[in-house]
Amino acid sequence: MLLKNGFICDFSHNQKADLRIEGGQIVEIDAQISAKIQEEVIDCAEKIIIPALIDLNVYPKTKTLSQKTLTSLSKKAIKGGVATMLVLPDTFPACENEAIIELIKSIQSTIEVNIIPSIKPINAEEKLNNISILHSQGGRAIYIDSSIDGNNLLRITQYAHMLEIPIICFAQDSQIANGVVNEGELASKLGLPSISPLSQTKEIAKISEVARYTNTQFLFSTLTEPEGLEIVDYFRNNKNANINVQTSIHHLILDESAIQRYNTRAKLNPPLKDDDSKQKLLEALKNNKIDMLTSLQCADFNSKKDQVFELASFGIDAISYYFPLAYTYLIKTGVLDMSSFVKMSSKNQSDFLGLNKGEISLGKDADLAIIDLHGHTQITDSFSPYYNQTLSSKIDSVIIGGKIYE
Repeated sequence: MLLKNGFICDFSHNQKADLRIEGGQIVEIDAQISAKIQEEVIDCAEKIIIPALIDLNVYPKTKTLSQKTLTSLSKKAIKGGVATMLVLPDTFPACENEAIIELIKSIQSTIEVNIIPSIKPINAEEKLNNISILHSQGGRAIYIDSSIDGNNLLRITQYAHMLEIPIICFAQDSQIANGVVNEGELASKLGLPSISPLSQTKEIAKISEVARYTNTQFLFSTLTEPEGLEIVDYFRNNKNANINVQTSIHHLILDESAIQRYNTRAKLNPPLKDDDSKQKLLEALKNNKIDMLTSLQCADFNSKKDQVFELASFGIDAISYYFPLAYTYLIKTGVLDMSSFVKMSSKNQSDFLGLNKGEISLGKDADLAIIDLHGHTQITDSFSPYYNQTLSSKIDSVIIGGKIYE
């Protein structure tokens, strides 16, 4: 396959060039490449080519693991420019034994995108699952809640260190986080139970100390508290802790005003913050204090969203317009340039999981997104907080392992 006349952009360079793919990998990049006999040629004139996005915070619909939900998720991901997804393990059934990983792998062989399983380290009896076996079968990261029992937490970090496998942590004290919106004036005005920032910041401090002490690689999956970033910054710069930070694009685009009039479409966990906190997150993003971005994909039935606010489900169905959202609100506005965005949405994720992706260079997997920056994407999902918006840019196609999908 030969991509002609495109503009190539990854974390390190931007250039107009042709690109050849063979055996699922990038084998040639040059200003002008002549097509071979019977070679498939794709004209990318006026298009930009970037590494396909990698999302490390994804759930199938209703958190149900099945052929149907993963097939649907795959098709949505392609529309948003995503080629690789780490599916979080607290699904139904949970990813806590070999059979479930084999199920994911068997479904993976029938769908377009790369589905990577993560590992649920603790079973319902609060005992350790066989992390070593799950890792050897294909689990690429351990996923925990920060409220995990301390003894189990220490044992999990020992396994992670021994196996050289990273830990992804959702930092939230469930006993404090028993509300539905951000603590503050709006919560009081709406009369809704709130979630204190302390539910996240104190957990970040605890897990950061564990990361420092055990010398284990951690990723905070959806850090949204500016004070939490300060804690991580301290541990990274003063204690040499190996900690990465991920946040969702929605917490950088929306603020809590999106839930005015009890708008359940914007009910997320962690909840959307006030505008001042959002601006601090944007500043942290520009100052490289946030390492990764996510679409925070967690769809549910519309009937579960169409309820009174307190009973409505958390979550958002947004992976199908991941890139157009980021381009419209973060890149076109000058918050990020394209190279920085690619680094935060593909390169860093690839490095974190030890994948051969995330950049456009010789020998790398040919997972690419071809994008029309002059096109537009219309949001037609009436249960989206972005409903009826026209976003800048459109995913023309996604190439995964040398196969093209539109």
